[in-house]
Amino acid sequence: MLPTSTPLPLADERVYPPYKIATLVETLSESGVPAETALARTGLQAGELQSSSLKTSIRQFMTVCRNAMAATSDPELPFRAGSRMRVSSYGMYGYALLCCSTLREVTQMATRFHRLATPAVSLRFREEDGEGVWSFDEVSGLDLHDPLYRFLIEFQFGIHQTLARDMLGPDFRLSRLRVRYPKPVHARLYSTYFGCDCAFDQPFNELRYPASQLDQPAAYRNPITVAMAAEVCERMLVEAKTASGVTRRVYNLLMETPGQFDDMEALAHKLNTSSRTLRRHLTQQGTSYKEILDDVRSHLAKEYLRNTRMSIDDIAGTLGFSDAANFRHAFRRWTQRSPSDFRR
Repeated sequence: MLPTSTPLPLADERVYPPYKIATLVETLSESGVPAETALARTGLQAGELQSSSLKTSIRQFMTVCRNAMAATSDPELPFRAGSRMRVSSYGMYGYALLCCSTLREVTQMATRFHRLATPAVSLRFREEDGEGVWSFDEVSGLDLHDPLYRFLIEFQFGIHQTLARDMLGPDFRLSRLRVRYPKPVHARLYSTYFGCDCAFDQPFNELRYPASQLDQPAAYRNPITVAMAAEVCERMLVEAKTASGVTRRVYNLLMETPGQFDDMEALAHKLNTSSRTLRRHLTQQGTSYKEILDDVRSHLAKEYLRNTRMSIDDIAGTLGFSDAANFRHAFRRWTQRSPSDFRR
């Protein structure tokens, strides 16, 4: 049986407020990078970022990140941008976090509503050996050696520390930081920004801090307000799931039949609709059959390369490519690496 796993959030679901995109654009502008450059190839305009109704996708966010990396060689950028992501930057979701009674309650709230925060990086929390541990296991399906992988982790780590200090005050301290990738040339910035023991080439991406900080009273705790804010976040979460319903169903149907991907007509039949209506729904959600199929093929290709001994030719055939050369071209577009390099 071919391996399967839980799909990552779909890259083209436009269901996320533009919190992180707006912060990156502002941070880049301070370095002289115009908004038009930061937003290139996203379909977004700078004026839209202040709209309460705007919804964006993970792909748009990641495009802005890649634009940032291309526009400036400043290694401090993701740290500075992450440090600017204050609780107030997150709208109602941030308000819910701010009004929690303790950091322990914050961890529960953050895990519950993480989908509202453009989750390009997965989030998991546990207590272990007297420490609170945030784990970031998946980074949008990116390969470890893709420079965007490190950029997203640095940005996310900066965000986490800033949010904790917003709620507990400047005395909040990390105890340890672990990342999977090799030590970068700008490793000193990790010590500058996080002030803790930092280790590279580790099995996990983790932030650790003393568990004693979990139950310290938060500065702006308000049980009544947090309940009201959580109710609003719950409604936002339902709206996001509903908005992505058709996209997700198409994705799941394609994932069920690797090697025999249904065309638009067959998918529409399974969903009890017409191909024209299905195409319109996908367009309204900012995606298409072709883009979803591309995501499915990318996800499965990485799984087969990591977890099977299938040849490149067999993987290409299973994923519906006419030959291995076309598969290699597509895989390099997805990961900036060849299938052989990825498998090593």
